[in-house]
Amino acid sequence: SSDLSGGTAAIAATYVDDVFSTWLYTGTGSTQTINNGIDLAGKGGLVWIKSRNTAGTSNTLFDTARGATKYLNSNATGTQGTASDTLTSFGSSSFSLGADSVQGYGDVNDASRTYASWTFRKAAKFFDVVTYTGTGSARTIAHNLGSTPGCIIVKRTDTAGNWQVYHNGLTSAAYSIQLNLTNAQASATTVWNSTAPTSSVFSVGTDATVNASGGTYVAYLFAHDTSSTGLIQCGSFTQVSAGIDVTLGWEPQYILYKDIGSGGYDWQIIDSMRGFTTSTADKLLQPNTSAAESSN
Repeated sequence: SSDLSGGTAAIAATYVDDVFSTWLYTGTGSTQTINNGIDLAGKGGLVWIKSRNTAGTSNTLFDTARGATKYLNSNATGTQGTASDTLTSFGSSSFSLGADSVQGYGDVNDASRTYASWTFRKAAKFFDVVTYTGTGSARTIAHNLGSTPGCIIVKRTDTAGNWQVYHNGLTSAAYSIQLNLTNAQASATTVWNSTAPTSSVFSVGTDATVNASGGTYVAYLFAHDTSSTGLIQCGSFTQVSAGIDVTLGWEPQYILYKDIGSGGYDWQIIDSMRGFTTSTADKLLQPNTSAAESSN
């Protein structure tokens, strides 16, 4: 399971609301700007968008390393797409959306739909985005987290293929799990080359989903920082029938989690803006499906 969360502590005068935002909005079918306070133009990062009230809409991911209008869908294996009227630009405190008609699916700004957006800004000990070209031979890829990643999500962008996820909650770096599937973790020695990441690099093997010769890739890296100033944690827990408390040291804003021991279970995202409480049903969205928001 991943806990990619926001606390209240600071890292070198960087606060949670400087680097992370859950922003809810209603589509307009015409251009609009989402003023979430995150400096994507100057610092870089990832914007992840999902319709809440409409089934059949994809999880759509944009990042500053690949550029505006270039999208990937976490619930699909497809190549990178380009649509000129989806996410059109990254701002110093915002991102801008087009009319969302060229792509034809209304995944980011249809007038009849409500949306959740999650923005992760590049920052030391929090988040990084890296693009690279595959070699076909086991190798390392440099990153700028300045700490050991707790979770790494990689997608090949030039051809279809599964999303691969490294996580410190898996059995070891010899295992992987796929963001677009419901599969349990499985041995995959050629994905991460059976080598855990370090504070400066992560390893990839010869698997085509992470390192085919000439293939192009994007990697999203999430830190794991348990220090008193930490803003993000990745970990694992074992569910019991009576429930379980997972101690973080602060109140989380966002949690991504997945049953890694059994196949057939969706990934889930809950966040404090849509409803993440102990008194009412939590609102769920699945990275691996095109389903609308559900409650549980």
